[in-house]
Amino acid sequence: MDKSGRAARLRDMPNLGPASEAMLVAAGIETPDDLDRLGAVASYRMAVQAGWRQPTLNLLWAIEGALLGIDWRELPPGRRAELLAELDE
Repeated sequence: MDKSGRAARLRDMPNLGPASEAMLVAAGIETPDDLDRLGAVASYRMAVQAGWRQPTLNLLWAIEGALLGIDWRELPPGRRAELLAELDE
């Protein structure tokens, strides 16, 4: 965490550990600010396109939860549906 209490590294955000961080960094997403700027769907797409490892939809849920500051399992089904619809666009 930095002085403001914000996560300094991706792995310091909720739901994101070293493996998730490695996938995102391989996609060019290196900081929580990058993740925040891009949003969950664009970040997930970039991780898939980077091809480092094939991410599952759990990464999408984890990113969205990280951005909201909640456990990914707490994402409402409606929000998951919105993310999937955006992913399909």
